[in-house]
Formats: sequence, structure tokens, C-alpha cells
Amino acid sequence: MRGVGRRGFLLGCGALAAAPLLPGCGGTSGKDREHVVVVGAGFAGLAAARKLADAGLRVTVLEARDRIGGRTLTDTSLGVPIDVGASWIHGTESNPLTTLAHDVGAKTVPTDFEDFVLLDDHRLVDRKAAAASAEDWRRIARELDDRSGDAAAKESVADGLIGIANLDDPLVAWNVTSRIAGEYAADPAQMSLRWLGSEEQFKGPDVILPGGYTQLSQSLAKGLDIRQRTEVKLIAHGNDQVRIETSQGAVTADRVVVTVPLGVLKAGTIAFDPLLPDAKHNAIQRLGFGLLNKVVVAFDAPFWPESTPMIGLVGDNQPVTDLVNGLVFAGRPLLVGLRGGQAAWSRESMSDSDAVSELITAIDAPKPTGSIVTKWGTDRYARGSYSFIAVGSSPDDMRALGEPVGERLMFAGEATNPEWFGTVHGAYLSGLREADRVLA
Repeated sequence: MRGVGRRGFLLGCGALAAAPLLPGCGGTSGKDREHVVVVGAGFAGLAAARKLADAGLRVTVLEARDRIGGRTLTDTSLGVPIDVGASWIHGTESNPLTTLAHDVGAKTVPTDFEDFVLLDDHRLVDRKAAAASAEDWRRIARELDDRSGDAAAKESVADGLIGIANLDDPLVAWNVTSRIAGEYAADPAQMSLRWLGSEEQFKGPDVILPGGYTQLSQSLAKGLDIRQRTEVKLIAHGNDQVRIETSQGAVTADRVVVTVPLGVLKAGTIAFDPLLPDAKHNAIQRLGFGLLNKVVVAFDAPFWPESTPMIGLVGDNQPVTDLVNGLVFAGRPLLVGLRGGQAAWSRESMSDSDAVSELITAIDAPKPTGSIVTKWGTDRYARGSYSFIAVGSSPDDMRALGEPVGERLMFAGEATNPEWFGTVHGAYLSGLREADRVLA
């Protein structure tokens, strides 16, 4: 049976119908000479730049990295494209990324997250017991959903789990960790119960791109003026023009759209003059920014169920909670391990070799032929993976983060999108939103 998608399954409800996309704007009369600087060449920045450039504006994209794509990154070091950042298109129906993938001829493969086996202490868990644990999770999810409706602002998802989930049961604990920390990149104690599952969802399966997200980012970037290795230090936005101080000198523009990750805004590595308004500053501080890392290991031959998409690792302090079967989407004997929240943060300082050895030991695997280990938390241009609604915050903070400051300073990114946060399509749609704001 086809999976319903992680977010739809998480709360045991159907996916919402897609909200209509922002309408395209009319002509560019009076705008053809305006210069807009976009800070960041992730999907929010590329979407904004693409739409503005196509409308006839002069657009310059400033990117600190030596590549485009932001928190998407397609690695080919194992001989096949592997997305080591964002990997899935979440929901295919009416999703603008589905259209992009179609336009560039990118193949997609659905992932059925409910077709899984579980390993506990190196042994396969009885399939009936695994199925029963999935059904019990549905009950827990329904009760969490009920409790969220009247939860106080300071209540966490961990508070909501009290009395409805026996976390001493290894199968219950795996379901909670996999479906919450693995989905939101944060732990239940960090997350707001009131706003759990408040995001919207496109209908259709979650699909992975065997050729990688780079197919989409490269298509969006064609013909754009993108200046890589250009780190923004200061944005002065109080005068008739915006002045952007960078590692490669100063750039002036009529407007600037800032699309850097929430983790970078939290770190304060970009200064603003004048300072950001209190509402925006407070939103940056209150919102959560989670971490999801991957450990990818390749082998000469598979030693796992070859047609099963997902493998879960049950037990305390496992190196990953889930393994994605590379045979299903890449046709190669490799496993992509996922770990989110504190399990990811606590291993950021671990060497790559130790991270691989830890996983190999946990699954009784032979020596791998190759490996990849990600560390998005210590990546200075990411400082995490994606946003979540933390205890004490709300979707209003994401709206505040997305509000312009005056007429010249605008913000985009998945963390500015309360309907679609934590997704590539959320970032993409936020970039279109700000491009429309410029063109209005």
C-alpha cells in the first residue's frame, strides 16, 4: 500500500489541499532598471532571483559558498547522486517542485515510509509486532493531536506524550523518535505541543530524486548573476539605497531579499543597520532550528531486504533511527542513515570514521566501500537543517520573520513560511512571495 507521506501519517490525518500559488504579476513598467540583491542561492533565493530576472529587473545573487543550492547538496562521490541535504519532494500534487522536476526531466521515485523492517539488538523484530507498534503510533498521534488543541504556549510535545506513550517500550520509543525527531529535526521536549502538525501538506506521495536536487537548482540558476564565495557582513538599509558589505567588497541596490537560514540569523553573523525591529529579532530568538544529519554507507552487495524501502534501528542511543535503502531509489547497495535532534547534535564533533564505524557496528555490516557523513550543525552557512516551532513560539513568529522592514529589506526562506516550513517547497514559495512583493 502506498505511504501517505511522513507529515500526513505523523498526525494520522489526510493531507490538506494545496493552497493556490501566488499569482504572477503583470508587466514591469517602471521596474526594468531596479537593482535587487538576493542574499543566498538556496531555493528561496533562486526562486526570487529567477522570477525577478524573468520580469526584467537587474538581479545579483550573493552566495557565501562556492556552490549553489543552500541546504540541498547532491554528492556524487559514491558513484551515484545522493542528496545529503534535503532529499524529498513532500507531496507531489500541486507542488511547484513537481512541476520543476517535470520541466527538467528529473526522475522521481516514491518512498513508502510505512514499508519498513525493524532491527532490535541486531535481530529483526517480528513483523506483527512492528505492525502493531505502527498502529499504536496512530493512536498516540491522534491523542497528541487532541491535546494540542488546547495546549498552553509553554507545553512541549514531551508534555503531551505523558500518559499516552510508554517510552520505556523500545518500539514506542523508536516510533516517537523516528516520526518526531526524524521529521522535525528536533526532540519532543523542544517542540511546541500547541502547534504540532500546524503546517499544511500537499497531497500525493513523498518522492526522492535519483538524479538529485541539483537538477532543479541548476535549472533555476541558468543565466542568473550569482557571485559565489561572497559572504555578506553588513546590510545598511536606512537610506535611499541599500548598501551590502561583503567579503568581496560593497554592493549597492534598490532592494535586498535576505534568504539565509534561520540558524545564520540566530548566530548574528550578518549585521543590520538600522537594527532589525524587536518583533523580528524576538521571532528569530524564539523559533527553533533543528538538525538532521546523514551517514551514508555503500557496500559491494546488499545484506538487507532488497525491496524494503526503510529499516528502523530500535534501542537506546542508536547512531541513526532510520536507514533508507539505496537499492530502491539509486539502484546501488547503499544505506542512508538518518538522525535528528539531540542524537545528531551530540555527534557533530565525532570524526567521520568513528561515525561510520558506529553505524557499521550497530547493523553488523561488512566494511563499506565508501561513505559520506554530514555535519550541518557546524556548517557556518547553515548552522542546522531547518526550522520548527519551538516551545513558546508560534506561526506568528514565522510571519514576523517574513515581514519586510521598510520598503528595501525583505526576507524569505522556509522559516518565513508558516504553512510550509521545513521543506524545500516552503523555501521556494517564500522566494516567489518576495519576488511578487517587489513587483507589486
